[in-house]
Amino acid sequence: MTPVTYLTIADLPAYLHDRHGLTGRSGGPLTESTVRSYHDAATKRRNDECPRPGDFPEPDQYFARTPVWLEATVDAWATNRPGRGAGGGRPRKNKRSDP
Repeated sequence: MTPVTYLTIADLPAYLHDRHGLTGRSGGPLTESTVRSYHDAATKRRNDECPRPGDFPEPDQYFARTPVWLEATVDAWATNRPGRGAGGGRPRKNKRSDP
């Protein structure tokens, strides 16, 4: 009988990143919990068949049950995500009327 080799997250190839490996990437201070919440929310919306533009990308692969992404996937998401104030926000209380 051949011995079973168990792989860990430390055995991931350098071009694949798990949630922890994505921290500090994408042009901003993303923490592991931020990546987790972005991924969980985007997955729920995809499962409900109502994804939004700018959602966190689907994992490229799974390492056991851990989602992993290619660097290029995350970099493309970061460059195409909407910036600050893209949602429009709350309308102003007193609208000015310009003549």
